[in-house]
Amino acid sequence: MNRTVLITGGSRGLGRYTALAFGEAGFHVALCGRTKADLDEVVQDIVDVDGSAMRGVVDVRRSDEVRAFVAEVESVTGSVDVLINNAGFSYFKPFVDWSVDELDEVIDVNLKGTVYACRAVLPGMLARRRGYILNIASDVGRRTVPNMAAYVAAKHAIVGFSGSLLREVREAGVKVSVVMPGIIDTHFGGTKPGTRDHHWAMKPEDVAAVLLGMVTQPGNLVLDEVTLHPLGQDF
Repeated sequence: MNRTVLITGGSRGLGRYTALAFGEAGFHVALCGRTKADLDEVVQDIVDVDGSAMRGVVDVRRSDEVRAFVAEVESVTGSVDVLINNAGFSYFKPFVDWSVDELDEVIDVNLKGTVYACRAVLPGMLARRRGYILNIASDVGRRTVPNMAAYVAAKHAIVGFSGSLLREVREAGVKVSVVMPGIIDTHFGGTKPGTRDHHWAMKPEDVAAVLLGMVTQPGNLVLDEVTLHPLGQDF
């Protein structure tokens, strides 16, 4: 296949399983995150199944670090064909208890990190007249929940940003999708993976399979918005 996918937040949870799924499907995988040891482990897992991967220690809140990693990937592989903006996290507590630093961190990682990565890959995609961007939002991008107001705001913004960006770049052959998953059985929220009942928490490998399926749709189709939930989730 020889296409390159760049995945932010690629060291754990959904990012990890997405990297493995794309690596097994023949993509060259470029993953980034903030913990070198975790990234190295995912790269090795991909190599062990005869895949190809590289990693970068990147803080997506820093636009210069994001641009530098995209440039590195393009210099090695020639292009970033697929971008999956997966990096994200939140605190869970009443809004009045959030510090200013916590507010900045959640908005910067979830929203600005997504925007920075899109901005970094788009010049190359537009020049080649092809590319696919998948922005991982959340089902709270279309609804509201208490105790996560800043996170919900960021995910609502990602939904709006993704739809607007698609309408800017689709005539150049670049696709943009926003994915809004419900509860996934990962570290998110401080839980331990594997402890959630499968009826109300999706397996990250199953969500990763959906992302791979989106990217491999016929070229004249774009799944502009995808929402998915475990059957047992009350949403």
